[in-house]
Amino acid sequence: MNNNQRVQWLLDARFGLFIHWGLYTTLEGEWQGQRMEYIGEWIMSRFRIPGKPYSALAAQFNPQSFVADEWVEMAKQAGMRYIVITAKHHEGFAMFHSKCDPYNIVDATPFKRDPIKELADACRREGIKLGLYYSQDLDWHEPDGGCPPPGFSSNFGMSWGNDWDFPDSAVKNYARYFDKKVKPQVRELLTNYGPIGLIWFDTPVSISPEQSNELYQLVHELQPDCLVNTRIGNGLGDYGSMGDNQIPEGQVNGAWETPATLNDTWGYKYFDTNWKSPADTLGVLAGLAEKNVNYLLNIGPQPNGQFPTASIEIMHQIGTWMKTNGEAIHETHGSPYLYSFDWGWITQRPAVDGQPACLYLLFKQWPRSVFSLNGLRSRVRDISILAGKTNEIPNAHVDFEQAIQKEYSANLIGDEVLTIHLPKQAPDEPIAVVKLVLESDVIVDQRLIIQQGVITLPAFTGKIQAITANAPEVDETGLLTGWLDPLDWIQWNVVIPQSGYYSIDIITSAVHHNRPWKGGHVVRIEVGDIAAQSRISADVMDTRQETRCYAQATTHCGEVYFSHSGEHEMALKALAIRADDGVGIALVGLKLKLSE
Repeated sequence: MNNNQRVQWLLDARFGLFIHWGLYTTLEGEWQGQRMEYIGEWIMSRFRIPGKPYSALAAQFNPQSFVADEWVEMAKQAGMRYIVITAKHHEGFAMFHSKCDPYNIVDATPFKRDPIKELADACRREGIKLGLYYSQDLDWHEPDGGCPPPGFSSNFGMSWGNDWDFPDSAVKNYARYFDKKVKPQVRELLTNYGPIGLIWFDTPVSISPEQSNELYQLVHELQPDCLVNTRIGNGLGDYGSMGDNQIPEGQVNGAWETPATLNDTWGYKYFDTNWKSPADTLGVLAGLAEKNVNYLLNIGPQPNGQFPTASIEIMHQIGTWMKTNGEAIHETHGSPYLYSFDWGWITQRPAVDGQPACLYLLFKQWPRSVFSLNGLRSRVRDISILAGKTNEIPNAHVDFEQAIQKEYSANLIGDEVLTIHLPKQAPDEPIAVVKLVLESDVIVDQRLIIQQGVITLPAFTGKIQAITANAPEVDETGLLTGWLDPLDWIQWNVVIPQSGYYSIDIITSAVHHNRPWKGGHVVRIEVGDIAAQSRISADVMDTRQETRCYAQATTHCGEVYFSHSGEHEMALKALAIRADDGVGIALVGLKLKLSE
């Protein structure tokens, strides 16, 4: 079986449950009266808790309310097809029965049960894939646990390695820890619990290329079909892990997954009630599916082994939506368009096993009764509303007209239009799905065409005019980064179906997780002989749930006039770049909107 075949189940699944559960859970986000303002599972490092009192927490860890079947049933009902649980996090405590280290939930706690075994059995019964998180580098319980080299930046002021109990880095020997604990425990996990879908490694701050490769080979030696994520380190892995809570700007190549939290923490904190709503969560799921990326949604169970009541209710509502609309998520591919839409998202299902190809339009805002989609070149056979049958909406199958050109030209604008006559009453759904059944494979006009009077021109679709040796580049998430010199610039060709005045906004982003957004650059937008100049400032900060960990800001730049329909060239140039922090301009794209 080649790697493409091995990873296909993950691509088809699209949606999984992440579970952070360990000794840190017993503290519920608080140590000696001080609240953990950051993520709960890092509490040992934040408060530099010595190993002896921290290890003593095991004596009170007794989650008698844990029922593996209930966890798996909740995930399955929500439309999730795999579960990943922390077998060992950075604290070093094993949530499984490890014979090579007594610091584990069976030997060190009054619970005396192996939750990994119980979850493995429950997952097999329900046809859910099980994945195991394992911190292969950081281990705060071990003197030889991973420790980054000098000059490595801290994690929001916290130490990566345990430098409070073991301050002398010169005597640390990670290789000894790697051989003594990491390899034996990984062997246990892949030997004692049946088939494992994936191993989710994390935080490779000190592991060497040779050690990453040795671990990668060990996994595939023990279970050839088990997938390994890229956080094993040093460029290895079967599929990619985005940054925590990171949403890519466009479609990514290969198999990728975004791990994201349902509130603000990963490990349980009793006072973190900043839950994403079901609509926000489904929006993240749809947005990731449009970009061909999986959504690994995390919930931290309580010390007693139950999930917080609010999270259970949110999961139930997600499951209700998935029961009706899940076909727009599972086994789908990303949007055939290069850009996103203000009204929602698009996924596609290729023709397979005699079933026709389909497009799914996922509306976060129900449109006016007449909706148009430009640039679809595949002929449509039928259109329906997925919620129509279950919600008894009149006209579950809706009327439409379609104009398709046989020959294409830059001067033929607006002649490829699908017009859909939708009911005025929206389905009672947080996101309504309209299904298009096609007569052939999906083909769309790959140009940047304004849709519904608006478009965001993504940075990754622009042509970078590189003048300097260190010109800006588009990273794997679709963000243009490293724009430090005003000599470099970027341009797009955009299709304008209707002449008139269009407002222009610039969207820029923070580059690092939970770091502040910064502006101050001066830019110039050119459309033919027309130009607009602006200083990049946070006129509007993006407060959407899906981008709150990578802050984005919109800068209003005025209006430009397009005198005729057709293709137009637009350029974004920098007059001054504030590059003192080495970041410069981090560009998401330009947004054009027809002025009313």
